[in-house]
Amino acid sequence: SGDDKGNVFIVYENNGAAERAVQQLNGLVVGGSKIVVSTNNKDLPQEQQESRVGELVLCNVLNDDDFEDEDCFNESMEDIRNLARKYGNIGDVKAEVSGEHKGRVRVSYLDGHEVAQQAAQKLNGLVVGGLTISASVVSSAAENISNAPIDDKDPPMQEKNKSEPPPPPPPPMYSGDKIVPEQFAACKRVPKIPNPGTPRAYATKITGERATPTLIEMLGELMRLQERSKDDKNARARRRLVMGLREVARGIRAHKVKMVIMANNLDDYGAIDSKLQEILDLARGEDLPVLFELNKRKLGKALGKSIKVSVVGIQNADGAHEQFKKLKKMMGKA
Repeated sequence: SGDDKGNVFIVYENNGAAERAVQQLNGLVVGGSKIVVSTNNKDLPQEQQESRVGELVLCNVLNDDDFEDEDCFNESMEDIRNLARKYGNIGDVKAEVSGEHKGRVRVSYLDGHEVAQQAAQKLNGLVVGGLTISASVVSSAAENISNAPIDDKDPPMQEKNKSEPPPPPPPPMYSGDKIVPEQFAACKRVPKIPNPGTPRAYATKITGERATPTLIEMLGELMRLQERSKDDKNARARRRLVMGLREVARGIRAHKVKMVIMANNLDDYGAIDSKLQEILDLARGEDLPVLFELNKRKLGKALGKSIKVSVVGIQNADGAHEQFKKLKKMMGKA
């Protein structure tokens, strides 16, 4: 009877268990009706209210690419969830997509405020994918953010690692039954957290608004022809393009690559920078044109792929030779 007529109240041993039940049951259809589940902590002491859910705030983990591309945004949010799960059971992970705090991500830890604080201590100042993460916790009572200071010269995680023994060498990485050389395996181990998304210093774009659409048109057509050759016995089976740091470097050494398209926002990471510089040096030695018009996401999309692509080498421009010649002319290499 009264205001609570029809409502059912269940008491759990702790608030963490109650929050997990809310996550699993809210919106569930039972007997043709969608049930609404929530926690009711208004009658609890203030101390218990504060401990029911811990909220972590992450800054400097999203970039402009994430807000311009839905696929990129969803991929980055999944990366953040996977990172946050390392430190406890998480609930909602929400990003602010507009306003003063655009790009800030809030993560709810179901096991309480203390777990969120421990996660903040681990994550604050952590350098991932070239970014220094800022992590803080929110007080439920006052909504005040407690933010640990970040020292760019000596982040907390780096200070902690000074006294720790060096980590063991990573296990070998395989491609089929062959071991991938460590210099390439190190590039693949880079954490999948978004970088700033802006072109880096190594990237110089062509002056002229026709360069990008011409490049996208060429890549799309060459990829279409290459895919067709896999299914059509009458199509020329000659490989038109190669992708990835390892394959492009190999193609240049074999004098097969005629043009290099490199993403302008490769992660600022030692192993990747080493391979990036190697490819640039090889291309310079072969006098190859190198284009930096697209970022990793857009380069992948130009090839009809849903993944990010770092670098492409053009080996055979047949079928898109007109666009190939135009791009070379724009670069003064016609």
